[in-house]
Amino acid sequence: MIFGRATRPVVMGRNGMVSSGHYLASLAGAKVLQEGGNAVDAALAASLTLSVVAPETSGPGGDLFALVSMRKSGKVEALNASGAAPTKASIEFFRSKGMSKIPTDGPLSIAIPGAVDGWMELYGRYGTLDLGRIAADAISYAREGFPLYGRLAARIEEIGSAYPWIDRCYRKPLGDLRPVKILVQRDLAGTLEQIVRNGREGFYQGELGARMCAAVLREGGIIAREDLRGQHAEWLEPLTATYKDYVLFEQPPVSQGFLVLEMLNIIEGFPLDRMEPAEIIHAMVEAKKLAFEDRVNHLEDPRFGDPQVARLISKEHAGKRRSLITNNGAARRHLAGAFGSDTTYLCTADREGNAVSLIQSIFAPFGSRIVAGDTGMIMNNRLCSFLLDPGKANALRPGKRPAHTLNSYMVFRKGEFFAVGGTPGNDDQPQSNVQILVNLLDRELDPQAAIEAPRWSHMPGTPPRLELPEELSLEEGFAPELISGLEQKGHKVKVVGRWSFGAAQVIARDPDTGTWLGGADPRREGYAVGW
Repeated sequence: MIFGRATRPVVMGRNGMVSSGHYLASLAGAKVLQEGGNAVDAALAASLTLSVVAPETSGPGGDLFALVSMRKSGKVEALNASGAAPTKASIEFFRSKGMSKIPTDGPLSIAIPGAVDGWMELYGRYGTLDLGRIAADAISYAREGFPLYGRLAARIEEIGSAYPWIDRCYRKPLGDLRPVKILVQRDLAGTLEQIVRNGREGFYQGELGARMCAAVLREGGIIAREDLRGQHAEWLEPLTATYKDYVLFEQPPVSQGFLVLEMLNIIEGFPLDRMEPAEIIHAMVEAKKLAFEDRVNHLEDPRFGDPQVARLISKEHAGKRRSLITNNGAARRHLAGAFGSDTTYLCTADREGNAVSLIQSIFAPFGSRIVAGDTGMIMNNRLCSFLLDPGKANALRPGKRPAHTLNSYMVFRKGEFFAVGGTPGNDDQPQSNVQILVNLLDRELDPQAAIEAPRWSHMPGTPPRLELPEELSLEEGFAPELISGLEQKGHKVKVVGRWSFGAAQVIARDPDTGTWLGGADPRREGYAVGW
């Protein structure tokens, strides 16, 4: 492993590591590890805390996905805790209201939340400490408050005055949005306490769920109490593929995790170690276009259709897709726009070698922009990622889960754990993950250097139409000759700020000493904590 130059040192520890999207969440997870908890206990502590200190990104009104590697099970497991469309949510329902697409916010954008079921599944299968202890920091930060930071203040400023619930619960209590003002969320504290006390049944079948549904219905939503019944979280076999001498695991559908494996399969056929930097990025961007084209055509809930992921992550399919890439020109592809824009990611590891990779979201910043009455829960707007075209893979149907950008990865080498990581960032997620994986696996950089290296992001025109130019945005830090080389290949290059894409967290393990190495992205408030 090469220890590269970075603005922060890589964090190292022998006993455990937590890296998350906010330093208070990382600290909460690390404290749980120090008290004897395992990687799942730490992940739950960090996840619950993120629901409080990053409320615009996640919470009990949203969803989560996790990859879990526990010595006890001897395998990597995937948890899909994403909610489905309510019973009344149908294409006919929205068309009867004269809508050609589902609203991006408001009461009709809300899907059934799955996060609480995910927390309970993780705890029930692998939790060891008392759940009240695990949630203690999150509840404390909600009830007593925490210092407002710049990014959250900016989100409230952008959204608060235009949406009554966000204005009432965030902007008005704070007064001015000066960082270091203390943000208190007592209603959310009470909800978290009820979840600890009454578990999933209290949330989905009890008084708390009834209050949530009643509040959403008063706003004009369509989630009924009957929609909350049943299991929302599901343990699944993760997707897996090899990359050189590594074995990678990713989230299965409805996650778009297969894109990471497909992109790696495609670029594996290129001699990256003998290529110029512009040629490497060109190959990766073209692989991204091809994989995203497959997403448009195939990604959907496997309970309602066949996303064909086994074929899409096969080496044979990668070879066919790779043959479409030329070294001389940037191709035009039919690409969809981003599914959403706000998420938060965390990873944990403990002294026994267990590891968790967890990503959670309410979709857009502040989700639907509706708080469910006195529960303090910001409800997701995940329903709007469905299409109202019955011929499309991700077409809306009652009880169906929408396609998700949420994904995370886990890497093994020679049968031993090597690394875990992920990032928020909507359609930047798979692009950033592949770039960081190339930094880790090909360039052999340490986690912090791999995260801090400048990134690119390829997006279609807005709105995404073939006649509009696609943009390849490059963070500051790439050499002028690289930019020129990409432009010569037909890419429309735009240079953006140094810290623009994603907010990654990575934990790796040194194979010789067993030392954990943690990295966290300076692009947001994330930090790694280990000891």
